[in-house]
Amino acid sequence: MKSSRKNQKNGSATLKDVAKMAGLTPAAVSMILNGRGKFKESTVAKVRRIAEQVNYVPNASAYRLVKQRTNLIGLLVPSMVEPFTIEILRGVEEALKGTPYNLVIYSTAGNDEQAEETIYRNIARGKQVDGLVVQLFDHTERRTKVYASYQLPCAVIEADLKSLDSVSVDNVQGAFEATDYLIRQGRRRIVFPYASASTVMSERLEGHLTALRQHGLPIQDELLIKVLYETEEKFNFNEGVKLMEKLLQKVKHGEMKMFDAVFCANGDEVATGVVRTLIQHHIKVPHDVAVIGFDDQPIACIVTPALTTVRQPIRQMGRTAVEFLLRRLENPKQSPQSVRIVPELIIRETA
Repeated sequence: MKSSRKNQKNGSATLKDVAKMAGLTPAAVSMILNGRGKFKESTVAKVRRIAEQVNYVPNASAYRLVKQRTNLIGLLVPSMVEPFTIEILRGVEEALKGTPYNLVIYSTAGNDEQAEETIYRNIARGKQVDGLVVQLFDHTERRTKVYASYQLPCAVIEADLKSLDSVSVDNVQGAFEATDYLIRQGRRRIVFPYASASTVMSERLEGHLTALRQHGLPIQDELLIKVLYETEEKFNFNEGVKLMEKLLQKVKHGEMKMFDAVFCANGDEVATGVVRTLIQHHIKVPHDVAVIGFDDQPIACIVTPALTTVRQPIRQMGRTAVEFLLRRLENPKQSPQSVRIVPELIIRETA
């Protein structure tokens, strides 16, 4: 009894301690505490009373091994400071309300493919969660193989994958509509900044170029601003300011002709930096230069002038990914589900 009392003081009473104090086998105590088996009411009450007295806490790892379930859903994202990711998180949380699952968040702290794979493998091998929602800003063939190589159920956001449940946006169509709108408004020299090493941005570039071709406009390399971002965190206000200051200096020194539109397919925060810089240089928006962003983040309707942008239903994407994942957990053998959402051009004041 000394060891039981010592464990009680240390807050580390074991199943064996409870069994010894109750005069039962550990197996019987385990069944009682888990609501299984047939025992006298007095025996059940006695075991529960002893467990409470000694502050017995079931071993979570052992419980997971027996049940093969954690009741946890993971969310793996490149960053936790991006508004886009925060909206995904809100959608995931909304979808998990009323379910038996809690949420665990993992961040790769950037778009580092190797770090992402390491984290994923650790999650899968350690069976840390029952299922995983993954935000894939860039989906390479290697990444796809890694996620498909384990038994861990996954739902992917921002990638249209055939082998996994996925929720994506038609980036080509979204970018096409934005550029098409600018051209129909009479804009001819449209600056298009984009991240060079990103699948998502490559799709948006494709949509932009398609619109130019359909209207018979030349593709001018000086207007396609290729930027290598190490992480999505670089898609911010300051990057928009730097971009515009650099371009305006080129115009000032005769290195390029003045442009009449900027389509910031790399996000609303970059677009707000562009707008602010143009205004500071006494360039009227949208009279002289029209500006369009991408995402429709909360900042888009707060700034003055309000930002015209391509709306992604970000929160809906998070909800749908969880819904796909929960169905997968109920029916592991079902075929992969996928949905590709067409974004919407929201016309405000900058274009």
